[in-house]
Amino acid sequence: MKKYNEMMANARDLATSRMIEQAQGMGADAIVAMRYASSSVAQGAAEIMAFGTAVKFK
Repeated sequence: MKKYNEMMANARDLATSRMIEQAQGMGADAIVAMRYASSSVAQGAAEIMAFGTAVKFK
């Protein structure tokens, strides 16, 4: 179970990094309403998704 938890933590970190990169690429100053979702894609496999709204301050 420890290895699974480590793998899921790494997947959350990767999803978060990708979301931040996309927001920076759009010129965003911040990400609001950030959340995670996960789903089972096959037996013993899951995916992690990070969602948020990129915002630009005036």
